Amino acid sequence: MRDPPFDDNHGKRIKDYDLRACTWNVRSLNWEGATAQLVDVLVKIKADITAVQEMRWTAQGQRRVGLCDIYYSGHIKERKFGVGFVVGERLRRLVLSFTPENERLATIRIKARFFNISLICAHPPIEEKDDVTKDDFYECLERTYERCTRHDVKIVLGDFNARVGKEGIFGTTVGKFGLHEETSPNGLRLIDFAGARNMAICSTRFQHKKIHQATWLSPDRKTSNQIDHVVIDGRHVSSVLDVRALRGPNIDSDHYIVAAKIRTRLCAAKNARQQTQGRFDVEKLQSQQTAERFSTRLALLLSESTRQQLGIRELWDGISNYLRTAATETIGFRKVQKNSWYDEECRVAAERKQAAYLATLRSTTTRAGWDRYRELKREARRICRQKKKEAEMREYEKLDKLADRGNARKFYEKMRRITEGFKTGAYSCRTPQSDLATDAQSILKLWREHFSSLMNGSVRTTAGDGEPDTPIDDDGAGVPLPDHEEVRIAIARLKNIKAAGADGLPAELFKYGLMNGSVRTTPGEGQPDTPIDDDGAGVPLPDHEEVRIAIARLKNIKAAGADGLPAELFKYGGEELIRCMHQLLCKIWSDESMPND
Repeated sequence: MRDPPFDDNHGKRIKDYDLRACTWNVRSLNWEGATAQLVDVLVKIKADITAVQEMRWTAQGQRRVGLCDIYYSGHIKERKFGVGFVVGERLRRLVLSFTPENERLATIRIKARFFNISLICAHPPIEEKDDVTKDDFYECLERTYERCTRHDVKIVLGDFNARVGKEGIFGTTVGKFGLHEETSPNGLRLIDFAGARNMAICSTRFQHKKIHQATWLSPDRKTSNQIDHVVIDGRHVSSVLDVRALRGPNIDSDHYIVAAKIRTRLCAAKNARQQTQGRFDVEKLQSQQTAERFSTRLALLLSESTRQQLGIRELWDGISNYLRTAATETIGFRKVQKNSWYDEECRVAAERKQAAYLATLRSTTTRAGWDRYRELKREARRICRQKKKEAEMREYEKLDKLADRGNARKFYEKMRRITEGFKTGAYSCRTPQSDLATDAQSILKLWREHFSSLMNGSVRTTAGDGEPDTPIDDDGAGVPLPDHEEVRIAIARLKNIKAAGADGLPAELFKYGLMNGSVRTTPGEGQPDTPIDDDGAGVPLPDHEEVRIAIARLKNIKAAGADGLPAELFKYGGEELIRCMHQLLCKIWSDESMPND
C-alpha cells in the first residue's frame, strides 16, 4: 500500500464526490452557548459530519440546532464523557440510522450511492487507566465494528489517546508521516485493532507540517501530541485524499479539530422534504376587528363563486380553499417560538474571542496575548449567561401576565414547558434494538408494527414483511361468533368527539346509525348496503338554523383535521359561510354521498 502524495487543496470540494468528515474532542458542551458556537464553527469550515467526544450530555437522543442535526450518546445520569455526531445540512436527510452504544461509543450510518458509510465515534480511556478498563472498551469496539453492515465503508474516528510512531514493523497499517517516533501502549492497542481488520490509520499517511499533525496541546503550550486519529478499511484507503489538524476553529478546547477529505459518491436520491402544514393563528380572531375583517373577506370570496350550481366535491373544495385563502390573508400562521437568547451580541463576543485566539497561534505571541484571549473568553461566557438569564426572566414575566389574565390553559402549558426542561424533537424513532431510525419509511414501518402489536395483543418481533399475522391461540376452546346485541353494545360504548381513523368515519356515524337501525352484523361481499329503515317517516332536510347551531357548538382549541381547518374558522366565518355549509349539507343529505376529504 503506497502513501499518497501531499495534497494542499484540503478545503476544495468537487461537487458531491468529496466528503469532509471530522473528529473533535470539545471537552464540554455544557456551558451556555456552546452548542450554537460549535454549529457556527462547523458550518463555517463546511464540515459534512463531525464525530464529537466529551460532550458531557446525559442520555441519548437527537437535537436539531440551526442547520445541523446532533446525535448524541451519553451517560445515563452523570455528565461525563459522551460521544456523538454533528451532521451538516448536506447529509441530514441521508442518515439511515444512529446506534448509541454507551458514553464512549456510537455509530451512525450514511446513505451513499455504491457503498453506504458506517462511522464509529470512539473515545478510549487514557493511558493512566488500568488494562481491564481498556480491554473492556476495545472488546465493545470490536462488537460494534462487527455489527456494521458487511459491505459498508467503515470509518473509525475519535480521540484515541494513542500516540502512533514511525516504526516500520507495522507495515501498511501505519503511515510514515506521524508526529511521534515511538508508539505508546494505547497506540499499540489501536494498531492491533486496525491490523486485525485490514484497516489503515490514515492520520499518519499524509505529509504535513508538525503544527498540522498535532491534535492536542498541553496547558503550558509546550507539549503537543497526535492522539486523534481517522481509521478506515484498507479496501477504501485510497478514497482518503487528506487528513490534517485545523488550528483555526475554536470551541475552548485543548484539542484541534481533525478533518479528513474522502472521495465518495453520496446518494443522489434524497428523501423528499415533507411539506408541513402550518397552523393558523386563530387567537387573532379574539379581536373583533380581525374577526370582522376575516368574515368580510371570506363572504366576498364565497359570494363570487358559490351562486352557481356545483357538485358536492366542487362545492366543498371551493369552501375549504376560500377558508384557507381568507385565513392566510387576515390572520396568517402561527410562528414557532424558539429560544433566541443567543443573539447577535453573543455572536459578536464569540467573534472577538475567536480573533484573540487566532492571534495566539502566531509564533510571536506573548503572555499578554494569552491573557487577552482568556479575558475575552470569560467575557463571552458572561454575556451568554446574562442573555440566558434575561430570557428566563422574560418567560417568568409572561407567566405572571397569563396568571393575571386568567388564561389557565396557556399558563399551565408554559409552566409545564419550563419545569420539564429541554426535550428533543421527535425527528427519529427508536427500534427494538435501541437504534435510532431517522428516514421516513423506517419510522412508518416501526409505527405500523407497534400498532399492529397493540391491536393483536402480542408483540411481533421477527415477523417478515408480508407474512400473515399469527392466529390467536384459544387452547382449542370454541369461541362463538359475536351476536347482534354484543355488536350493538360495543357501538353504543364508542366515545364521541374523537379523531376519525384512516377511513375518515367518526364514532358518531356508527352510533347514530345504530339509533336508526342501520347496523349490519354479517354483510355479504359485493352486496349493496341496506337502506336506512325510518318506518316510512319523511326525514326533513336540515334547515339554516340547525346548521348555525351546529357550527356554534364546535369546540375551540382543538386540533384541525387532515384539511388543516380549525373549528374557529367556521365559527367566525359569518352568515355567508353558514349559507354555503347549509347548501353543502343539503346536497350531501339528498345525494347520500360525502366528499373524499
